[in-house]
Amino acid sequence: MQSLILRAGDLKENDRLITALTEDLGVLTAFANGAKRPRSPLHGMAQPFAHGTLELRPRRDTYIVTGAQAQGVFFGLSADLSRLALANYFSALFIELSPREEPAPEHLRLALNALHFLSEGTRPQALLKAVVELRLLCLAGYMPDLSAPFLDLGPRGIPLSPAVHEAMRFICAAPLERTFRFDLPEEEMRRLGDATEQYLLHQTGKRFAELGYYEGL
Repeated sequence: MQSLILRAGDLKENDRLITALTEDLGVLTAFANGAKRPRSPLHGMAQPFAHGTLELRPRRDTYIVTGAQAQGVFFGLSADLSRLALANYFSALFIELSPREEPAPEHLRLALNALHFLSEGTRPQALLKAVVELRLLCLAGYMPDLSAPFLDLGPRGIPLSPAVHEAMRFICAAPLERTFRFDLPEEEMRRLGDATEQYLLHQTGKRFAELGYYEGL
């Protein structure tokens, strides 16, 4: 099945434990036995941000990787620290907000598109961050009420400028292939990012260490 590796950790001498976002089963963890060996057929897929296909066998509450075919790795993410830090934040969000044991084709497409633009450096990081935060929340069932230029955050809220209001409506409703294709002036992009981040933190009730690291760079 089509998959994106979100995390990979070492186990024993040659094994790895991977967290993957898959088209058919959402987010899952799996043991990739022997994957650290350079000649292992699993080696290419047992690393963060590799994408391709996985063959899996269930094992209790996890899986064993029985086959893998890497189609690529987003090498551009290592071009600078901010790209890699933002990619790690995206990984944390997809792990938190994607379904488990359910199909997640739209989540996978969103992740692959975002990482492609981030790796290539062809879209502003602020835009990618705002789109992933808001579109992923929509996929997870947390679409905001944008009937008025105001973002509800429980006992308080955020008034939205016309440009930010329209951008948020676009992110929520546009076909995925168009979602990343808009522009805003720098100040409006900053306001958009503030709004999507605050809404995400409000809805999840979490502080993401990866976000703190990215913003501290």
